[in-house]
Amino acid sequence: MRYNSSTVAAFLLLILLSPSAWATEVPLGESGGIYTVPVQVNQSVTLQFLVDPGSAVVVIPRSVLDRLILNGSVRQDDVVGVSIAELADRSLYKAVQLRLRELRVGDRVVRDVIVAVAPALSQPLLGQSFLKRFASVTFDNQRRVLILSDSAPPAAPQYPATSSLQQYYPPYPAAAPNPYAQPGYWAPGR
Repeated sequence: MRYNSSTVAAFLLLILLSPSAWATEVPLGESGGIYTVPVQVNQSVTLQFLVDPGSAVVVIPRSVLDRLILNGSVRQDDVVGVSIAELADRSLYKAVQLRLRELRVGDRVVRDVIVAVAPALSQPLLGQSFLKRFASVTFDNQRRVLILSDSAPPAAPQYPATSSLQQYYPPYPAAAPNPYAQPGYWAPGR
């Protein structure tokens, strides 16, 4: 059977325009009725993140930050500042912001992602500082997959320069912390 060049070109165009050519499908897990996906952080650790399109940024628990510091994949120069975070109940707390050099979901890698550290959080949240890097983020509930489509050009991260983690992370308080109070929650070397 012989094919002419226009038939081959049309076939290649169909392959290039197929959803699999411009989309990544990631199997969804579930935790407490909320979808989860495996996320590799800074090429060092893979964790189940709750998919939270309502969160403005990716949020990691203090325990994850401690783990990343211990394995050397987060350093002091990754701290970008402090912000005030508002929870769903409208309460406020101070949150340290970091730049993670890389988050990988499926075969998609997003670099220089701003994240907040939440001391009372038990599971990390995959929020908009990751999700908005894609032209489309879709849930296929029947097949239980997250579809990340047509990666948008990466936006330049916006954050101030800082000199030291010490100014943001005083030692742990002696008493059990109130999760919604102003935190003092990272002692380097712990």
